[in-house]
Amino acid sequence: KRAKETAQHLADACLDASIPLYKDEIILETRLRERNFGELNGGSDSRYQDVWDIDISNPTHNEFGVESVYSVVERTTNMVLEIDEELSVTSEKKGSPPWKCVLVAHGDVLQILQTGFRKMDGSLHRTLPHLETATVRDLELSDRGLCGYHAI
Repeated sequence: KRAKETAQHLADACLDASIPLYKDEIILETRLRERNFGELNGGSDSRYQDVWDIDISNPTHNEFGVESVYSVVERTTNMVLEIDEELSVTSEKKGSPPWKCVLVAHGDVLQILQTGFRKMDGSLHRTLPHLETATVRDLELSDRGLCGYHAI
């Protein structure tokens, strides 16, 4: 809900500034959903550290029924590849500049996704600087430089 509200605020600001939206709307993408923390969902945020401590040594773990780090990397990087392909084809057909894509999601998912862009092991996602609420961070592909993707 919060990520959708943030995306809508951003879309409204773009429209107010006469910046067009791809397909004239925000696109809800389920692969950007929050990481599933299993039995810890709905509980105290302080328990997330228990999961992150295990992530470091075992990014494939499902302790507490959580979604593994590698599962999050796979679903989010596949999504980015599909979006990149769609936006590239659309821009080429219209002969227009490439679209920019803003990804709005929860911090854990975006930090894990960023490890994929940096070609880091997903187990290191908590070593990246914390992504504060409603901040923008460029997702940079390590060997190609800045991409047209941003995380909020």
